[in-house]
Amino acid sequence: MKKSRLTVVLLLSFILYGCSMQEENHESQTGIRVEIQGGVEEERAEEEDSGRADGQIAPEAAAPTKEEVLAAREQVLEGMPEEEIERLKENIKVANQRMESAYLNENIFEKLEDTESLYWNYFDEKGEIQIGETEGTPVTVYNRFDAANFVELLGEMKETVKNEKLQADLQRIMDETDLAAQTHEMEHAYYIYQLLHDMDYYLLRYGPEDVGAYVQDPSFICKYYGVLSVYK
Repeated sequence: MKKSRLTVVLLLSFILYGCSMQEENHESQTGIRVEIQGGVEEERAEEEDSGRADGQIAPEAAAPTKEEVLAAREQVLEGMPEEEIERLKENIKVANQRMESAYLNENIFEKLEDTESLYWNYFDEKGEIQIGETEGTPVTVYNRFDAANFVELLGEMKETVKNEKLQADLQRIMDETDLAAQTHEMEHAYYIYQLLHDMDYYLLRYGPEDVGAYVQDPSFICKYYGVLSVYK
């Protein structure tokens, strides 16, 4: 039986374009298409405009200002040891970067629309996994962490958080991880990405400045999904 949780470095095997300003490939993001082949981004935009019955994908909201982000960050991290703050920031950053890289470069959400896609092995298995086939030959990669590792890690970090809203947002990622792995429904994986994106770029960092200044087109980084409980 396949394991039913996502990993904090779900897509470590994608050695592609990252978003960290410490990564040398930041400049190589110039000209990357935000619109995903097959219209996934367009479809998501339509869903955001019309709203969803389950409330997962929020309508597009005005992004918080830098001052609002700094104030919210101070509030949600209050009372946490500094080493735990840095651990939380780093793990959320890495998870966001890997999903974003797969989004931009591998059309990951388009692939995950197929519930039988081998790309779901990133959610379900650890070690050597098959993600495709070329001329009858399996395409395999090494997936260092299985899904249970991600939820376990988030749970550990959640225990160090004192703020109830941040606790709730971490729990939502954990819950959506379970649903994604159990159902193989792409929407849950996409919602995980939205939560990680907003938590990284509009809470634990300020993406437009910390990352956007290092790429030619910061529009994707500056996109704000408005899914965090922190600002509600």
